Amino acid sequence: MQLLMRIMIRYFTILFLTIIAIGCCSIDRKYFDFTDLELKHFSDYRIGDTIYFKSNLNDIDTITIVGFKTDIYKDCGGFIAPKPINSRWIEIKHLPIDKWHGTMQDDKGTVKIDYQGLFSFAKYPTDKSTEYSISYKDFYSRYDSIFAEFHKDTILLNGLRFDSYYICRNLYPERLKYSKSIEIVFWTDKYGLTAYKSKDGEIWTKIINK
Repeated sequence: MQLLMRIMIRYFTILFLTIIAIGCCSIDRKYFDFTDLELKHFSDYRIGDTIYFKSNLNDIDTITIVGFKTDIYKDCGGFIAPKPINSRWIEIKHLPIDKWHGTMQDDKGTVKIDYQGLFSFAKYPTDKSTEYSISYKDFYSRYDSIFAEFHKDTILLNGLRFDSYYICRNLYPERLKYSKSIEIVFWTDKYGLTAYKSKDGEIWTKIINK
């Protein structure tokens, strides 16, 4: 009996120490803080800016930058606690009618508008991993560690010439049921969302103020 008790005490002691060890961690700032290069993805956006896109069929799309949001969690918890994260994203409002936003209700019953997050970047220091995502109307893409397909050549779309661009493909191509559904997004560090192409071949490019 005493032997069994000693074994059980030793077992629970080891289990307790293991839980403590898992719950305690140190964050390497190298994998938590955003670098200047990573922040370039946000550099062309200012709160209140109105951005226009014109298609090869002379249609116009308009968005307004509503704000920047962050989600920062530094503590290291146990099994059920969220893992540390440093994330940042750009919120946009579509004009003239924004049918792409949602709503959320806080614990006080206050209803708030949940605008679409155009670009999101998250860093997970304990995993030493990153996650990128782009949402625009019915388009959604997500990438782990490496952001999209990077190209160094120069491309010309609707008279707009740019280079060093990323090609982002819709994560759910099987869900593109409509001709105006967006298949591909072109992203640059200089212009952010630079161009996009719908399923029917219509191409939209950002109107650049020179």
